[in-house]
Amino acid sequence: MTLLEIQFLQFLESLRTDFSVKLFEGITMLGEETILILMIAVLYFAYDKRLALRIGYITITSMCVNNTVKNLVKRPRPFAVAEVNPARAHTATGYSFPSGHTQTIATWSSAFAMYFKKAWVSVLAGVGIVAVAFSRLFLGVHYPSDVIGGAVLGVSIAVGLSVVYDRTKDVHRLYGITALVLLPVAIWFMVTAEPLYDDFFKLYGMLTGLYFAAGLEGKYAPIEYDVAMWKKVLRIVIGVAVVLAVKEGFKLVDVFGILRLSLLLDAIRYMLVVIVGFGLCPILFKKCNL
Repeated sequence: MTLLEIQFLQFLESLRTDFSVKLFEGITMLGEETILILMIAVLYFAYDKRLALRIGYITITSMCVNNTVKNLVKRPRPFAVAEVNPARAHTATGYSFPSGHTQTIATWSSAFAMYFKKAWVSVLAGVGIVAVAFSRLFLGVHYPSDVIGGAVLGVSIAVGLSVVYDRTKDVHRLYGITALVLLPVAIWFMVTAEPLYDDFFKLYGMLTGLYFAAGLEGKYAPIEYDVAMWKKVLRIVIGVAVVLAVKEGFKLVDVFGILRLSLLLDAIRYMLVVIVGFGLCPILFKKCNL
């Protein structure tokens, strides 16, 4: 099976042109963390915090599962074991199975479809999943079975957690319970530390940050949407700037080359991204009458 998959990737590679590579590099970004953070920020600051938190929680949890499976299966990337030349390889972090990009868009797009229950949303979700999945193959960074696994996991988790979310009266508590359920995985990965565990700790940091951020916003500065459009736009600009500043600024911390400390600091950095962006920014907006 793997040989056939590699031959298929080599066939796709023979079809590449400069334009097609740029096109699929753009498409593949739909499954990346920056797009996810920006999308949730726009929803949270200007549209509907409940929807933003719902999509954020479901997608982050799904990606924690993705990285757990990746770090247990430990399947090498196709370009690491065969004559496959990858494009945009810097986004191909961690192990290969299942595809993180595919699972990310499969999760958040399916969660949207479950929320809105509109045929056209479901069609767009399906198109997006197929497009991102194919982009990972065209760019030579995943096997076909990786993207199939990512799509199946993403859709399944989105459907399952959407049902759980709808039936949970205290979603804030749900965030905490999920973090506790995944805590043994975090401890195990810390004990058996590898550089490729890095993505899991970033995601786990975001999940724990979600618990604290939701508590802060709900208690001290419930965000409101009955405001002028220019205020919403300003919220988005300020909020995204703050989130990116925290995300990038903490990279400057010297980790002294200690892997476990590096993993822990990444978890803390991403936890702070969520706490500051979605817990403290609403307090700032309230004080500034935004």
